Amino acid sequence: MNVIGYIISYESGHNAASYQKKIQKQHIESFCKKNKLNLLEILAEPDESRPDYRPKLVKLLNDAPLKKFSGVVVCNLEKLAKEEDIRKWIISELEKNNITVYSATETSPAKPPEEAAEKSRSIKLKVRDLPSLPEVVTKVTELVQNPKSSAAELSKVISHDSGLTSRVLKLVNSAYYGFPKQISSIQHAVMILGFTTIKGLVLSSSIFRIFSPKSNSALSLDYKKFWKHSLLTAIGSKKVYSKLFFEDDENIFSAAILHDIGKLILDQYDHNNYANAIREAGDQLHPERLLAAEQKHCELTHPAIGSIVAEGWNLPEVLPDVIKYHHNPLESERHQRFTTVVYIGNVISRLVLDRGVFAPEVFDGEVLSSIGVDEGDMAGMYCEIREEACLLEDLESFFK
Repeated sequence: MNVIGYIISYESGHNAASYQKKIQKQHIESFCKKNKLNLLEILAEPDESRPDYRPKLVKLLNDAPLKKFSGVVVCNLEKLAKEEDIRKWIISELEKNNITVYSATETSPAKPPEEAAEKSRSIKLKVRDLPSLPEVVTKVTELVQNPKSSAAELSKVISHDSGLTSRVLKLVNSAYYGFPKQISSIQHAVMILGFTTIKGLVLSSSIFRIFSPKSNSALSLDYKKFWKHSLLTAIGSKKVYSKLFFEDDENIFSAAILHDIGKLILDQYDHNNYANAIREAGDQLHPERLLAAEQKHCELTHPAIGSIVAEGWNLPEVLPDVIKYHHNPLESERHQRFTTVVYIGNVISRLVLDRGVFAPEVFDGEVLSSIGVDEGDMAGMYCEIREEACLLEDLESFFK
């Protein structure tokens, strides 16, 4: 997304004004870098500009209809105008041209802070009323985390849930696993799929089934595509993790398959606003557009609300962390390895399903270098995960 920066100092002295503008410029550049916004230029009001006439601000408003930029970044909203009514007018004029105002130091730049805070509270209160996870999920999670558990114990728990039993058998008998004979035993299925995959599928299946598509979903979330992307991200992340670190981890599949759970929550609990966000964002290979649109229309991004809900469900701490940082893995302080792998799995899955060709420019080079891989490594992983995708055609029915 292309954005313009705007800075102004209300200080009377030249040195003080210069220092203020320098600090504002640093905040804006840091904000744009962190959120992957393309900063075209920074417009700085001259020190001699009058309070009733600001030439750079006038230029900004006059250029808005030309559609050369989609956002304006200020250090804080007060820099647009000290008076609240004038501030609101400026923001509304920019929004008429679909231009979002971002504050580098405030949490909700597009609307007055009190309105944004009320919106966030409203969504969180609705989310608080989400049903608890089925008991089978808790039991399966406990068994998988216990090294002494057996396939027989796990299969017994799954067998008590007829719907889950049916879906597990459907999965293991799908073309993806390609067994020549039909498998009718849950214990046999558990041994084939493995504890890690079973845990992730039981968890995700149970959570996804809490939500159902909205009837008026023409501009909303494509659930079938969502399920396929989630599953391919999980399969890809597991493969990437094993290839990079020569080991498996019980949480990587679960964390990856649930990385976008926040999208389901926004679609369910803030449907109309989220439909507008999806429509505005367009191509999801550029997540900064979607995150900006979600913040603008919903006041919460899907990673933020997803991590809140995952914590509320008392899922293992790595899951909320991966959900929160899967677009910005280097910001994770506790589970950077996991978030980086899921970031890679997510991007490759998007390339496979949305574009059909490898595109190295969509990867963050800093993220790749943090774990010692490059675009060439990604190209090889892309080819492997693309082959996996060809076998997934009937797997999204597992989540229905």
